[in-house]
Amino acid sequence: MMGIIGRIEKRMALGAIDDTWYSPGGSYYGGIGPKTKSGASVSELNAMQLSVVWACIKILSEDSASLPLHLYRRRKGGGKDKAWADDRYFIMHDRPNPEMTAMSFRESYASHLLSWGNGFAEQERTGGRVKKLVALWPITPNRVTVKRNDRKKIVYHISMSGTGLSDVTLPRENILHTPGLSFNGLVGYSPISAAREAIGLGMALEEFGERYFGDGMHPSAVLTHPNQVKDMGAMRSAMDEIYGGLGNAHRLMLLEDGMKIEKVGIPPEDSQFLETRKFQNIEIGTRIYRLPPQMYGEYDKASTYASAEQFSIDYVTKTLRSWLVRLEQSYNTALLDPSEYGTYFFEHNIEGLLRGDIKTRFEAYVMGKRNGFLNADEIRALENLNPIPDGMGKEYIIEKNMTGLSDLGADTAPTGTVIQ
Repeated sequence: MMGIIGRIEKRMALGAIDDTWYSPGGSYYGGIGPKTKSGASVSELNAMQLSVVWACIKILSEDSASLPLHLYRRRKGGGKDKAWADDRYFIMHDRPNPEMTAMSFRESYASHLLSWGNGFAEQERTGGRVKKLVALWPITPNRVTVKRNDRKKIVYHISMSGTGLSDVTLPRENILHTPGLSFNGLVGYSPISAAREAIGLGMALEEFGERYFGDGMHPSAVLTHPNQVKDMGAMRSAMDEIYGGLGNAHRLMLLEDGMKIEKVGIPPEDSQFLETRKFQNIEIGTRIYRLPPQMYGEYDKASTYASAEQFSIDYVTKTLRSWLVRLEQSYNTALLDPSEYGTYFFEHNIEGLLRGDIKTRFEAYVMGKRNGFLNADEIRALENLNPIPDGMGKEYIIEKNMTGLSDLGADTAPTGTVIQ
């Protein structure tokens, strides 16, 4: 059995109907979007045409989707085990639905969250009183309106515009919803909408660059003729045909009849185009999405390998981690039964992203092994290596000259020694 959203997406994939973007209102913008003060129209869809927006959303969605995601069960005495046998583990780790891999589903879900400020997916369930989760189907956020029904329960109204089907309203129990930054705690606010003016200025700069560099013969030169030109239009057309366009840039120009060309200096405001464009990229990439400039292609001469490594660690701890926590908590709330809270939980494995260079890692391993909180097999697992055969790597060791405080007696501690 396939969920309502799954059936719609399948029909769209087969070409039976067109996927018409629809905006039910609120803070979600579809199509062209409202105009900004710079004159550019910005929506969650066309903002992706700006390379820095595309790069930021692509980086964060790919990184979050590519991280291993596990469903754990807590041990009574401490620790945790992967819940391999649970169907929800397979759905989130391997195959959310028959048509998508875990990577493609989670990437799509995260891109919706980063664009519209909300991620939605329908939970397809089957069974009797206790319904079993069998699939998850992503829903584009501009189809969804979150509201309360007559009984004050949260429901999700899904527009089916362009599908040939009637709109549907699903209860909270049938939806996986991850809100971003929210003013009411229920519905996230679109980052694209919040940064509409900054993105609009970036799009205006792109358009300015297209027009400025689209003409190979820049209007920064003046062509003079000693006599009156009878047919100015014909001369202009001939010049455009021979020397105009990007393909004819820097072509040798032949002058006749005493014609002269005088170069005009580039206005200061035009010469600042690249600097302004760079600033706007940083405005969007770093201030809005909190990514280090190196990650979306803005490098400077001061960048070194050491600083780039630190930027990567800061990216994981200060940027990516907050998005992962949002996702994990929404998975726990929507996919687990209340009776399972505190026992089962979803968690991403980010250890691989936090690993330093090989020298730093191995120094840390030596310290861990000498102090008895890491064994050889655990260290090998961190390096993606198999355990040592015959269980020889499971033993914990500690340096012989290290003694516990409880073992210190009169024979080992000098008289009058105070141990604090």
